[in-house]
Order: sequence, then C-alpha cells, then structure tokens
Amino acid sequence: MKKLPLFPLPVVLFPGTLLPLQIFELRYRRMVKDCLASQTPLVIVHGRNPAAPDDDFDRIGTSGTILDWQPLPNQMIGIQLQGEQRVRVSAIQKESDGLLVGEVEYLNVDGGECSELQSLTLARIISDLAEHPLLSFSPAQISAENADTFSYQLAALLPFSGADKQRLLELDSPVARLESIYTLLKEL
Repeated sequence: MKKLPLFPLPVVLFPGTLLPLQIFELRYRRMVKDCLASQTPLVIVHGRNPAAPDDDFDRIGTSGTILDWQPLPNQMIGIQLQGEQRVRVSAIQKESDGLLVGEVEYLNVDGGECSELQSLTLARIISDLAEHPLLSFSPAQISAENADTFSYQLAALLPFSGADKQRLLELDSPVARLESIYTLLKEL
C-alpha cells in the first residue's frame, strides 16, 4: 500500500482518460506542487455530495499523473491529469491544511485471456454499441486487448450521472462495463 493525496470531486476519472482541472484551494495547490516535485500521482475520488465532498466520497478512485501544468490568474494552477489505474482507498487522514491522504491499494485489471464466450459477448456488445445513434466508431477498431481502454474512454465521454460513472469504474471486467454502458445507453 502507498499513501497518496486524495482529491474528492463530483466527477469520475477513468484510467487512460484526461481530466483538465483548475486548482485554486491552498491545500490542492500544495498537493500539485508536491506531486510535481516528487513525481507521484494523486487520487481522484468521486464526491457523492458536492456540498461536502471531503465527507462523502467513494472509496474506489483512479490514480492520476499530472502531465502538464500552467500558472493561471489569481494564483490558480491549471493541470492536465492522466488517469492511470483504479485504486481502493483506506486509512484516510486529514492533514493540518485539510488535504486528505489515504492508503491506496492498486486494483488489478481483468488482464486474463478472454474466453471464447467472453470474446463472443464482447463482439456482440461492441456491434450493438456501434449501431447506437449517439456513438460513431468502427467495431473493427476494438479488440479484446483494448476493450478495457475502450470501455473506460466510452464511459468518460457519455453523458451518464456521476453515480452511474462510479458504478462503471468499480466494475472489474471490460465486458461487464460495456454491458452496463449498453444498458445505460438504452435508458437515454
């Protein structure tokens, strides 16, 4: 386990996706400076209550690396965050300036070989998704090797609620994630 700073936000960061942020609170400006100096990631966790994100957030989040930063007016910092890996957060402590730090456990991805049934299910889901009017992509671009990345990118782009996106992040299997995306798309 590793101790990393936590950043509760009313958004979900997925592995392999980018999140631009404007940092203005002192504790988070310090967090950005510390992460840049030590070249360590931070963890974005979904704050369920926008009025009190520090008190009510999900324990599954995504570690992120700051790819780029720039000073902004009024002592703000603009950053570009790259989602890296899903994590489970525990043993949370609040530092003197209010920054939350938690013990994080990196969660394994479903990196095993796809069974024939999973491959067929994945092909069917991708084919169905390709026919949805809100989406445009070629099913030939998606393979079992990059289904995880594809499912995260799709989940990030679609107009689902924060709670729905959090449920998608918590799924271990790209097949299950794509099935859930397909179900959610039918409800739009």
